[in-house]
Amino acid sequence: MSRRAWRIATHARAITTTSAARASTSTSASVERSNALLPNIQGKVIKTVITAVDHRNGIAIADTGVRTVATYKLAELDGEVAIGDVVEARVKWMNNPMGELDLEVKGLRAERERESIWRELISARDSGSVVKGRLLNAVNGGYAVGIAGVIAFLPMRAYRGRKPPTTVEAALREAKETGKKPESPVIGDLLGFKILKMTASGDSYRNIVVSGPLGGGSADRRGEAKRRERDARSWSASASKATTTDAPESAP
Repeated sequence: MSRRAWRIATHARAITTTSAARASTSTSASVERSNALLPNIQGKVIKTVITAVDHRNGIAIADTGVRTVATYKLAELDGEVAIGDVVEARVKWMNNPMGELDLEVKGLRAERERESIWRELISARDSGSVVKGRLLNAVNGGYAVGIAGVIAFLPMRAYRGRKPPTTVEAALREAKETGKKPESPVIGDLLGFKILKMTASGDSYRNIVVSGPLGGGSADRRGEAKRRERDARSWSASASKATTTDAPESAP
């Protein structure tokens, strides 16, 4: 093979290799952008980047990082957005009837807040901490308790009050007749509860079982006062004994 023919063949191989590499890179990018070959992200929250804002039509365009862009209504976004801002969205459908990625942003902030509250309640359950809640009303087998916007169940067997809960009107009437504060916890009062059990099934079903009330009721306040009084007497007796023991003996 002549030197000229060898150079032409080498140059042709180089062009073929470069073209193949470019094609491979392009194919890889296309694969990464294609939802069909990505892991299932339906129902997941993804981050998108705002690329254009059209205030006249009330929309914003965002890069989803996959195969298509997303169009948001400005009224559904949390506050003002600008180009370059990151907006989180939930994937409703990877392919809607139009073959597009269907995202939703409305109500996502409230959902994140609910998730945060749920995690805090799980932490309180695991640590045995007392959480604050309000007695709402009687239900079948117990009482409903509102805790941080979540309705919990207080079974009758886990009820810790001396007497059944009473209403504000009944408590005022009892206080007026007897001249004493009622022993029953008042419905609507902020009281302490302990979480016994938490179960969840998706976003629509979440159940919390609590015991209580603990603290806040008149009976609990009296019990706490008696405990402090006993501690004070015990400390006073111990201090008096220590003083007698340390006193120097008188000379004969």
